[in-house]
Amino acid sequence: MCRRAQGAGLVTWAGFSEDTFSLIAGEDLLARYESSAAAVRSFCSRCGTPLFFRSSRWPGEIHVTLASLDSAEGLEPKAHAYWASRAPWLGWDGGGLPKVEPSGE
Repeated sequence: MCRRAQGAGLVTWAGFSEDTFSLIAGEDLLARYESSAAAVRSFCSRCGTPLFFRSSRWPGEIHVTLASLDSAEGLEPKAHAYWASRAPWLGWDGGGLPKVEPSGE
């Protein structure tokens, strides 16, 4: 689902506690789409840039597309989620990061 929503072979997300995350400008420009019973995706209503993901799988968290941040300094990957459904043509072993398969959809 993430690859389709982003139109890319892979997507890098940064997860934050909703309590520590705040959007300082542009709330009025957000559009939201319920992509499944468990997930809501938010994007810029002007340009279409995918921005946020919330899911009942990770209550209390907001996930932000890493490429949409002005700076990703200090954010290091911790795992590959949904490794089993990766793009088969990617040809990459994922390095040494753990490969996580969240349950449920």
